[in-house]
Amino acid sequence: MKHITALTLTTLLAATGLAQTAAAPAPVALDLTAGYDSEYIYRGLWFSNQNAWYNLGASKKLSDTTTLNALAYYTSSNDRNSLYQELDLGASLAYDAGFATLTAGYTYFFFFNGYLGGGAGQTFASESFVSAAKTVGPVNLTATYAYDLYIDAAYGELAVDKTFSLTESTSLVLKAVAGYSFGGYYTNFSPANGQNIGGESVWTHVGFNASLPIALSKSATLTPYVAYNVSGAGREESNSGAAGLGSGGDDTVFFGASIKAVF
Repeated sequence: MKHITALTLTTLLAATGLAQTAAAPAPVALDLTAGYDSEYIYRGLWFSNQNAWYNLGASKKLSDTTTLNALAYYTSSNDRNSLYQELDLGASLAYDAGFATLTAGYTYFFFFNGYLGGGAGQTFASESFVSAAKTVGPVNLTATYAYDLYIDAAYGELAVDKTFSLTESTSLVLKAVAGYSFGGYYTNFSPANGQNIGGESVWTHVGFNASLPIALSKSATLTPYVAYNVSGAGREESNSGAAGLGSGGDDTVFFGASIKAVF
């Protein structure tokens, strides 16, 4: 019986397509964003003014349909009246199911000077969330449900956006969102200790945003924006009550800009 040499075996495997170099693992994509908000309004609730913020994001494709994402976000007010600082750390897993992109994740929030700034309110919170995103005709639709583990309440949001190409490097993005509180998602606060005491299920806000992404290079994008927040029943008392700290009240126009670099 003749022996099959290593060279012969390699030749045979190559001929049958079995000897192939293993595909290199997908690299981790990184992005860094720095921005400014004239007012920091999150999910319809006013927090502070004149905020500088930074976001470090990372993503890695695990397969053709699955992507792992992580972020670290920090924002700080430059207004001495609010003394607000926040750090968010989060991770999520996105799956392209064909009919929609499904995402599940977790976020931890740390409030350096209390949830309401100046030492008032809780110093941390965390949530688990799920979302579904789908393109329907000319627009993108996103539905999000987030459950806050600290206050045992949830937030739901529906969002729609559309992008208009203006030039080769500039686009106009229009977005509208509507938020809803399930069981008192930060809808009311105790003046004595700053704790959330809301318990109602109610609309929180409607928001409108117009942004103008401008590609400065293949890896850098500048995005100025202007937005309008209309408080629902779940935000009117809190947003109006913070007027002395700089809140624009029930209905607020605010603006900002960010620059993002992708590595």
